[in-house]
Amino acid sequence: MALTVLFLSIRGFRATGLALGSATTPALIGIAGLSFLFFKVVHVVIDSAGGTIEALPPERYFNYCLNFTTVLMGPIQRYQDFSRQWTGEAPAMAPTFEAHLDATNRVLRGMVKAFVIAPHLQPYILRPGLPIDRMAAGDLFVMVYAFYVFLYFDFSGYCDIVIGIGSLMGIRPPENFYIPFLSRNVSAYWLRVHRSLTLWLTDYIFTPSYTFAIRSATLGSRPFLALAASLILTMLIAGAWHGTTPNFIAFGLVHGIGLVLVRGYESVMVQWLGRRRFRVFTAHPVTSTVAVMLTYNFTSLAYTFFVLDVHESIRVFRRLTLALGWMR
Repeated sequence: MALTVLFLSIRGFRATGLALGSATTPALIGIAGLSFLFFKVVHVVIDSAGGTIEALPPERYFNYCLNFTTVLMGPIQRYQDFSRQWTGEAPAMAPTFEAHLDATNRVLRGMVKAFVIAPHLQPYILRPGLPIDRMAAGDLFVMVYAFYVFLYFDFSGYCDIVIGIGSLMGIRPPENFYIPFLSRNVSAYWLRVHRSLTLWLTDYIFTPSYTFAIRSATLGSRPFLALAASLILTMLIAGAWHGTTPNFIAFGLVHGIGLVLVRGYESVMVQWLGRRRFRVFTAHPVTSTVAVMLTYNFTSLAYTFFVLDVHESIRVFRRLTLALGWMR
């Protein structure tokens, strides 16, 4: 019980930091918890109806829904994975001193990320209320790029903490991050950052919507349009899940368009070069470096909508565009 209270207190403190001084921090915490809980419940309902979840003991189900390590901010653990660990069928970690030491080190690394690195970055990140039109372009660039880095250290630090604590308690949440800064495109980025959310959206939004679209009379003969519509719908829902204000919808739309552009580019290049030559081309160090840089810039700029409203975001883009034009 003491560990639970301590953890929730820490998480509440970090949520206050993420609210960037907002007076609505309690609402933020409540909404975050309900949103992750909602995704868990939807997953169980769909999988139970489909027969992939056969047994659903009430005690186990409520422990799954209200697992204190993941109820507020994820990662989104599937019931089947939780159940196997709960029953001991798939232990969270090996019963060795080294495994316990690794889990403890994971918690400590997460604390360094979330409570040392992220707070030191926070004064330099993009936030509401800045005098955008009067700021030096260089400072604005730094704030845009620093917000992406700050968000990574804060959220991945939290995930390290809960994965470590969960492992020590016998219920290990899934991995949620894998060096997103090295992503070569937007599709790879979403599989490297908040991976559990991406897989949930893929299974329960993208796959059924694409299946429906490809079988429909309107889009059945236009597979790329069916793919594009499904990708954009999925990312709009991802944006709305983070928040229902227009800036989060824009955040999802921008990423949806980015995914469509990636798929379109891949399709054109495969037709032009063939699959084997395209794989060789993408594996080339120069191509990989350029792809990583473009993806980092795209995702950093897209996060502007995550922290600012649409009007302020457009002001930021206008200011940066004018600065780039002046530099040329």
